[in-house]
Amino acid sequence: MSKERARRRAEREAEAATLAEGRAKQAAAAARRQSRRDVMTSLVQTRRRRPGVAGVLAAKRRRKIGLLAVGFFIVQLVCWVSTPDWGIRVAVLVVSVFALPVVTVLAS
Repeated sequence: MSKERARRRAEREAEAATLAEGRAKQAAAAARRQSRRDVMTSLVQTRRRRPGVAGVLAAKRRRKIGLLAVGFFIVQLVCWVSTPDWGIRVAVLVVSVFALPVVTVLAS
């Protein structure tokens, strides 16, 4: 009887060792995948938002600034398309850059 129990115990231990080996291989593969993923995600810059910039007023401010930026680029586009002179193009750019903060304050 004890020989039979010893044989069954040896089979159970061998099966447990096989399962443990399989789990160790899976864990090693998961660790390799995670390390590759960490390397790849560290190469890509993520865009992080500042905390506390949500709300009605923040959305209104973002909308105003977005509209001002679109207006700035439209003015530049119209100037560059309609005027072949580089002096006028640069002058409009400089005046627009200096006028943008004033328009931003007036729009607030």
